Amino acid sequence: MSGSQEEDVQNAAIGIDARSGKALEELEVVLDKLKAEGNTFEILFLDAEDKVLVKRYKESRRSHPLALTGRVDDGIRLERQKTEFLRKRADYIIDTTHLLTRELKKELNNIFVENGKFSNMMISVLSFGFKYGIPEDADLVFDVRFLPNPYYVDELRSLTGQDEGVFNYVMDNEIARQFAAKLDDMIKFLIPNYAKEGKTSLVIAIGCTGGKHRSVTLARVLYDKLIETREYGIRLEHRDIGKDALLKNKAAQRRMEIVFSGMVKEELSRQTSTARHCRIAETAALLSACGRITKDGSLRFQTENNAVVRKYFTLLQKTFNIETEIAIRESSMLKKGNVYHVEITDPLQVQNVLQGTKLSVNEADRGTLFLENGLITQQNCCKRAFVRGAFLASGSISDPEKGYHFEIVCQDEVKAENLRDIIHTFQIDAKIVLRKKSYVVYVKEGAQIVDMLAIMEANVALMNLENIRILKEMRNSVNRKVNCEQQIINKTS
Repeated sequence: MSGSQEEDVQNAAIGIDARSGKALEELEVVLDKLKAEGNTFEILFLDAEDKVLVKRYKESRRSHPLALTGRVDDGIRLERQKTEFLRKRADYIIDTTHLLTRELKKELNNIFVENGKFSNMMISVLSFGFKYGIPEDADLVFDVRFLPNPYYVDELRSLTGQDEGVFNYVMDNEIARQFAAKLDDMIKFLIPNYAKEGKTSLVIAIGCTGGKHRSVTLARVLYDKLIETREYGIRLEHRDIGKDALLKNKAAQRRMEIVFSGMVKEELSRQTSTARHCRIAETAALLSACGRITKDGSLRFQTENNAVVRKYFTLLQKTFNIETEIAIRESSMLKKGNVYHVEITDPLQVQNVLQGTKLSVNEADRGTLFLENGLITQQNCCKRAFVRGAFLASGSISDPEKGYHFEIVCQDEVKAENLRDIIHTFQIDAKIVLRKKSYVVYVKEGAQIVDMLAIMEANVALMNLENIRILKEMRNSVNRKVNCEQQIINKTS
């Protein structure tokens, strides 16, 4: 034997899981034998909730070794049966459901390196915002919305309970200090009783309105009180602390998207084709998305975009020689802005428009309109006009500074497939996705979105997008070169 093999081993760790096969079934006998021979050992049992285990397996793209049917939850259930004897004999049970890897490492260090006290209870102190919902896994929920809200102090609004300004504002209140003391006393009373009943994890949720100021502060206070004893595994988590900022960023991004889309639609609305067949195709696309036949037989067009309604109004005049009026109404459902209505009441004029655009009425769907056939989109110029009308009616483009996304929302799958097929004739890889109850035709690649703008003849927007793409590619190229050079320097240094 080598010198290293001859050395006495003072401490050893053995990892066992469901993959141990037959050895797992024999383990209980082996443990009894070791104990009878005077060997000392401790058993650490790592556990987690079933839904978390399933999620971990799916993320790792691995099947459970005991899942004979292929279902992960079947494998987990069988594994629990096979390892139940180990759980009963365990000296330490750690529920890893809410633990990060570094937090688990900390707990293991506390037990086996620092010889710290551990009572098989993992406590999670969690702050949250009621407007985002109560945590589903919470065992205890405390509402601190009765405390003064730092949100209404201008200099504190953008800060969080992790900032000392907010922390001091909340805890300078006598009521907050009394609540914190009573909460600490009650939790310390409850924990040993939960542990006595075999509970291995406890989630204590403290909530305020947005989960940013008061709840974060009180969660910090409770965590600091509990961690003083080190009798339990303690972790602190702030679920919603950054959600307000995230939502604001999303709202800002959406505003930028609306601005860019609006610029494109404004440009397209000022263009009117000289060919009557192209004007008919564009009118058909607009009516297919925004038009319907009312119960009294009128043809109603409705949109929230004034550029779109102007374009439709112009197309009616130039193509069908129809003079009508635009009615403006305030938007319902708490939305800001106006809704524009253009209504044709003359039955003969309604018939002329429907016949000219080759549109039929879907009586089962509130009188919406759809194309009977592809007669009006046989020529490439008419296809361009149809796509232009569809985009004007229900399309949008993301802010190119943030990313590339072009989409047109359709009321049903048939309309979406028809539009996608038309776009495909221009060698553009448009796809369809179901979003809520609508079908969305979309294009993701920057170069193909440029082509879409070219198809619709939005030349100004096309140039703006191309300029942004060139600048972004230049920045990316510089960054790649810098990163490459830095790696070379690191390797040679």
